[in-house]
Order: sequence, then C-alpha cells, then structure tokens
Amino acid sequence: MNSRLLLAFLCVASLSTGCIIVDDNRPPPPPSTPGDVTFLWTFAGLRCNEARDVYGVNITIPGEQLHNNGQYPCSANDVDGITLHDFAPGSYSYTLEAVDFRNQVLFEASGTFVINGDRTVTVDLMPTGDPASYAYLNWTFPGGRSCAAAGVTTVDVTIDEVSKTFNCADGQLASGVQSPLLAPGEHFIEFIARTASGQPLYYFNGDLVTKAYDPVSATYGLYAVGGASISWKFFDGSVLFDCNQMEPNLQIGVNFQDTITGAWVYGVVGDWHTCSDKPILYSYLRPGTYKVSLYAKTSNGVEYRSNPNIDPILVQAHEFPGPEGALEVVLSRQ
Repeated sequence: MNSRLLLAFLCVASLSTGCIIVDDNRPPPPPSTPGDVTFLWTFAGLRCNEARDVYGVNITIPGEQLHNNGQYPCSANDVDGITLHDFAPGSYSYTLEAVDFRNQVLFEASGTFVINGDRTVTVDLMPTGDPASYAYLNWTFPGGRSCAAAGVTTVDVTIDEVSKTFNCADGQLASGVQSPLLAPGEHFIEFIARTASGQPLYYFNGDLVTKAYDPVSATYGLYAVGGASISWKFFDGSVLFDCNQMEPNLQIGVNFQDTITGAWVYGVVGDWHTCSDKPILYSYLRPGTYKVSLYAKTSNGVEYRSNPNIDPILVQAHEFPGPEGALEVVLSRQ
C-alpha cells in the first residue's frame, strides 16, 4: 500500500484527534527571481515638461552602485522616468531628489520596493522643505450609480473653505480628481453634487487627512438630499407681529432634530440668520422627519422660542420647497 494512503487509513482508524497528514510530495514554491525596477515620476502632479526648473533626478538605493552615480535626466525617450537593471530578489529602500541645473534639490520622495521579477514604482515627488501634499478624491452615489444615472453633472468640492467645481465623471475615474496642496493633518471637506441646472441632489461633509510628502487617496459616498424652507413670526402673548417690529439686527437660530436618531443637524450651536433674511432655504438635509426649533434673544435679554410640540416636517429626497412653500414658525415670548 502507498505509504501516504496507509497513514491516512491509520488516522481514520485512530481515536486520536491530533493526526496530521503532511504531503511530502508537494512541489516547492517557485524561487524568487531577479528583475529590473522602473521609476516613473511626477513633481507635485506635474510632468517634466511642466516642472521646468527640474533638470534631473538623483536616485539613491542603499547598498547599490548605480550608473552615473544615480544621476539621470528628468525625461528620456519621452518617458518621465528611468529603468534600472539586474536587481537581486529582495526588498530595497530608495530616495529620489529632483534637482535644478545647479544640482539644488527642488522635490524629493522616498519609499521601498520589492524585487521578484520586474517592478514599476510610480512616485510623485513633493517640494523640498514644504511638507504640503494633496489627495486624489473619488465619489460614489447610492447603489453604485454612475454620474449619468444619478443625474449629476458637476460636483463642488470645498476643503477648508476653498472651493472648486469638477466634472462629475472625473471623480469616478480610477485616478480621481486632485485637491490643491494641503498641509499635513485633518481638513474639513464638503461635496455638493449638482444637476446641469445647478440643483443639488447629493451631499457629504466630513474629514480629509493628508500626510507630509505623501499624496493620499480617499473615496466618499455621497447621499441623497432634500430641502426645507423656514420662515417665522413672533407672539408676545396677545399680538402676532413680524421682524419690522423687532430690533434691526435680531438674530434667529434655526435647528433641525432628526425624529429617529435625536441628532441635531446643526449641533448645539444652531444655524443663525438675521431676522429679515427669511425665508431660509435649506438644501442639504438627509431625507427623513425633523422637529424644527427656533430661538431668538433681544439685546435687552427677552427670549423667544418656538413651540417644542409643533408637527415635524418631512424632507424627501430631491424635493426642495421654495419661498412660497415656507413653513412659518411662531416664536413665543418666554
């Protein structure tokens, strides 16, 4: 009997639970193979013909003696990069320095690569002495819909109060869209996806974390939004009156409380407007039901509040009431 079959039979027959069959006839794993490494580079997103101050790129790989002492032209044969040949299998670290014609370093990057056959390393070098970097941004819509299926033409992206409008389809490409240069750390980011006529349909806000000298990639799921229109009047216990009978710069705080989660859309602070600015149109609310809360306090300390028991409003996806459909909320003197 074949020895492996006999061992299997004995294991089945045994009451022991610790029997392990090892197949000594398994083929060994294939050996690692040497190869070439190709570096392809850009400079804060720019090609060689765009980063005109860059004369060449110096490469350092510890333990390796490179041709021409590791100094290479920025572009050769229409390729922004270089191929280095005949590396033994293993892991390597590298440093790239883009230099001007005086050999002063303008951009730099570092990292590692592993050789087991040929390898391509794509590197975006960052300005020397400036830790700013950027992000490649992508967005998605519910159900994995494309921009066309979602009815979206453009996406407004705001990072730390700086806004730029992109074609929606560009944010669904594998490469995404590139943010401006940002200091390393946490940033506020906001997306507004709009129709060709400018109507917002999807929204997201949250955080973007960037790293020094190291571009990051981030994908955000935008959610459908609807709107609400809010107006107000005042009641002092006997008379209903309007803003023209209040002090000129009276501020009104508006907030929405989700009836399911209890969360306040504008936190504990609220969203504040001058009394005469009404009605206020809100366009970035998640679909659902909300209690509306309004508050005002005059300069002499008189408070006005809305009734906490007023009926909730219903926000529906892609529906945006205009001024004529505003909910008029009464604030009563306390």
